[in-house]
Amino acid sequence: DRFGTRESLTHRKKCKKMPSTTATTNKCNLCGKDATKLCSRCKTVYYCSVECQKQNWKLHKPVCNDAFQADQYTLHKKSFDQIVKKYGLDSEEKSSAIADFLTGSSGDSKAVSPADFAEKFGMPVEEAVVFLEWIKVGVKFKQESAEAAKKSGIGAR
Repeated sequence: DRFGTRESLTHRKKCKKMPSTTATTNKCNLCGKDATKLCSRCKTVYYCSVECQKQNWKLHKPVCNDAFQADQYTLHKKSFDQIVKKYGLDSEEKSSAIADFLTGSSGDSKAVSPADFAEKFGMPVEEAVVFLEWIKVGVKFKQESAEAAKKSGIGAR
């Protein structure tokens, strides 16, 4: 045996019984033919040709946008979490400092720029942008939730 062990022979026999992973099992989202072209935006559907992709775009676009947005949300949250961990921003001391800095408790009522945030908390501006944009997501969610509660009569006095 060229592999030199009985274990290798047993492994090869098992692999022969398994279906091949090299043959495409992906089907075109429009016509059902074998497909190799993955939607570059959402990466959830395949097409056999550019023509099929173009023909299917009106139907696929809403699903594609939802999948893309969900993926972007996940990636943004992951980046935010990495920044928080990297700089220890979840400590009580830094959380308070961030809250004070963002709400202007230090006496300033001007908007916080990513450059100012980066300088204050010792990080590159790019990471400050990611951090601050995620904070905006949370603030927007809180505002929309408060408005929805008010419209539904929850919390109204």
